[in-house]
Amino acid sequence: MSKHTPAANSEKIRLVFADDELPAREKLSHQLSLMDNIDVVGVATNGKEAISLINSLTPDVVLLDIQMPEINGLELVDLLNYQPMIIYTTAYDQFAIAAFEHASIDYLLKPFPIARLKKALAKVQAQLNQQHAVAHVNKQTVQPQFSHNENKLNKLISKNGERIFLLSPADIKFIKSEQGNSLAWNGEVFYHLTDTLDQLEQALSSQSFIRIHRSYLVNIDHIKEIQRWFNGKLMVIINDEEKSELSTSRAGADKLKHILRI
Repeated sequence: MSKHTPAANSEKIRLVFADDELPAREKLSHQLSLMDNIDVVGVATNGKEAISLINSLTPDVVLLDIQMPEINGLELVDLLNYQPMIIYTTAYDQFAIAAFEHASIDYLLKPFPIARLKKALAKVQAQLNQQHAVAHVNKQTVQPQFSHNENKLNKLISKNGERIFLLSPADIKFIKSEQGNSLAWNGEVFYHLTDTLDQLEQALSSQSFIRIHRSYLVNIDHIKEIQRWFNGKLMVIINDEEKSELSTSRAGADKLKHILRI
């Protein structure tokens, strides 16, 4: 799978949409084909297909029908290993509150005109542009300092405008990769980091961090609970106020079991 960076003004928005009704898919496909800034990278006809496509294609945004067989649009978001921006689409306005509780970027009530769809996708573009700007600023950040004696990362560096934050790895509960950015969570705030998750995995290998998924590095010292999940995966629960839940990959589950001897 090829990696991508957040869409900037000159790049297309990578989009997946999911709907179990053929007429709805055909109409949406036509509407999106009229937009030069949209790249439809996948189409799903049910919830299971949507989970697989989203996790494998890592799109910028997903247009997600709420009422689908087996796994509906609200349920499947909690089963994703990768979290894109979500725009819910439905013919029933009673789902609006639930949709926004799931942190969707917008909610489209069928049948929606192309102008309304463009307005929703403009929100996506604005957020991607902001992420791109932050990523660009972070590239100017001073590289993390290593202890030459121990090959150990002493501080994580996060730059926000004119402010530079020095973070102790021991205080970080987990680091996630999202839309091309590495975000370190200390239980209160996400800090943007300069390095990729691959670089951080190597640098933090001696500091209790383990790669449980291609999108997550977790500090073992901050794991509160581990639950068995589906398809041989595990659900890792962090000891923060949100009780953050991180799903492992199968390989990540095996690695965690080996290290913790469980």
